[in-house]
Amino acid sequence: MKKDLKVRKFNHKAVFAAAAMTLALGVTACGSNKTNENKDPLTGEDMSQQESQSSEASGSEGSSEEGSGEATGDLSEFDEMLQDGRNDANSIIDYINTNIVGAGVNDVERLVSGLLSFGDDIRGIDFTRLNDSRQYMPEDMIAFMDLMKLEADTPSMVMSDKENRRVINMTLSEMLERARLFEQHIEKYPDAVTTEAAERLYEEIATNAISGGYNKTEGIAHYYKGDDENVIDREALKYYQQFAEANPDSNLGQIVQEYIGLLQSNDFQIDDKMNDFYMSLHQKLDLQNIKNASQNTGSDSSNDAGTVIEGTASR
Repeated sequence: MKKDLKVRKFNHKAVFAAAAMTLALGVTACGSNKTNENKDPLTGEDMSQQESQSSEASGSEGSSEEGSGEATGDLSEFDEMLQDGRNDANSIIDYINTNIVGAGVNDVERLVSGLLSFGDDIRGIDFTRLNDSRQYMPEDMIAFMDLMKLEADTPSMVMSDKENRRVINMTLSEMLERARLFEQHIEKYPDAVTTEAAERLYEEIATNAISGGYNKTEGIAHYYKGDDENVIDREALKYYQQFAEANPDSNLGQIVQEYIGLLQSNDFQIDDKMNDFYMSLHQKLDLQNIKNASQNTGSDSSNDAGTVIEGTASR
């Protein structure tokens, strides 16, 4: 079944799903913003013809041995820059590139933490401009930068001029895989400078992948809906099943498995019961539980979340 791309709203790879993976040692620089326009939301198939007819990895770059680990620098100027509304992300990055050399670990953490807290959306930060500073950063920062380059190259969400809001920009399997990447980062680095930013993106992408951006109150239809507005495309089931089977022990995999049961028992109907499930996703994702489980196991995973893998969902 083919259908036009529908734009939807978001409420508020290590990927190891059923996708072919290639190591993203050279992820395209931030800002290219590939979009999923004119593609089927489930399969990614190009629908333009039908429309016209109908009308770096971080493995080789470890954390620097330099720096004592103590906060020895005077970062008052940096703190003032963060508060000055005249500055932008690039000026913050320029300061970091200039002052990170030889800085202690604590100072490096302050610099990166300041950058991640700057502005309303970290997707607007061009992390490739920090490439020369990677050698002075701990592993979690390098891994997070790679995730953000991946997100910039193929964003999970984009602004829609038509809708005047951010909308889903990926096939279903790609959304699930991207969410799992950020979940793995949280699992491996449960208490790092980049953890909070990774949590926000994980919850956003995972929620969209499951709810399809559905918003009953605002009348936003399900991105992965079928022919009728109140029915989810039955083809979506196989993508959820593939992900759940590939990630049975992950927090997201278990939630997806629960969702599969609901889809089947509810005959794919988008009703109050389905809406209640979507509304409960914040609690189900349970970020603290992910971090606690990771700390209890020593963050020992067979999949290295510090290595960014770029996956392309089956088309």
